[in-house]
Amino acid sequence: MRKPKAPSGCYWDGHVLYGRARVKGRLHRWSLQTSDPKIAKKARDEEVARLKNAAYHGIVQITFDEVLPHWVKWIEKQVGPNTSARYAVSLAQIQPWLQGKFLDQITIKLVSEIAAGRDTSNATKKRDLNALSSVLRYAMTRGWKEDNPVLNFLHQKPLKERRDPIILPLIEDVEKVIADAPGAFAHLIRAAWLTGARQNELVEARRDQLDLKAKTLTVIGKGNKRRTIDLKPFDGWKLFEALQFKSDYVFWHGPGEKYHNASSRFAAITARLNLKHRFRFHDLRHLHAVEWLRSGRSIYDLQQRMGHSSIKVTEIYLEFLTPDQVRLVQGIGS
Repeated sequence: MRKPKAPSGCYWDGHVLYGRARVKGRLHRWSLQTSDPKIAKKARDEEVARLKNAAYHGIVQITFDEVLPHWVKWIEKQVGPNTSARYAVSLAQIQPWLQGKFLDQITIKLVSEIAAGRDTSNATKKRDLNALSSVLRYAMTRGWKEDNPVLNFLHQKPLKERRDPIILPLIEDVEKVIADAPGAFAHLIRAAWLTGARQNELVEARRDQLDLKAKTLTVIGKGNKRRTIDLKPFDGWKLFEALQFKSDYVFWHGPGEKYHNASSRFAAITARLNLKHRFRFHDLRHLHAVEWLRSGRSIYDLQQRMGHSSIKVTEIYLEFLTPDQVRLVQGIGS
């Protein structure tokens, strides 16, 4: 499908529109995080107005991407190679939220969105935020930023394991994301929808854990607990049967690598698409659970399928059912 013409002051970079403007002799370029020309034009004009106002008041405008090369040279002298490499991995994971952002746009609200959008453990989220905090601390020493919203966020709003409320993704949005995803990554996304498995469980799944004859996939869940997922419901086995196996991993890319940066890849896809409601990879697990119950299947079977230690966790999905559906899935007679 041919892309529409980019509005004045905008240009295409892949599937995403970018803004471009020269303010006080300096050329600025930034991601508008949309493929819709009308939305892009409005966002571009609003940002140009903000840049001109900042320039008028003598405020230094520098993007996060421009800070990174300076920070890299500095951090390599401050920490060991392992810590430096870990910071680099964290920043790559959260890059979709920061691409094209000016430093004064990195606020507590954005930091909160990064934390909520990362489908991973609290420990990993904190490692990611610590890496971001290091960059912002460096920017403060150079006079490029006046505060560090990461520290403010961590002090004021402790990270919670559960985020509320559950908002189910729209089927049409899910299909858009799958259609846009490249190669086996599209299969990985659909597999999450069909099985309810966690992102990391699918990313780490190996070929010897898949039994096509029995139509099952054994995954390693939280606490290294193994569980076997039946692939027959929703004809999930057909997806796995059609996969090409040229790696030890079920879902792979390149020379046989697993998807080390699945979260950032997924976030980048949802950011560039014109979705009605942007959603997280983990929301596919919620969608699967609700569709399982709405089909009349047992909530107790779902508990085992999802790897929940308590039925109380599984019962959060009952709010999406009618009273009759609740009685059916709980095995309660009318």
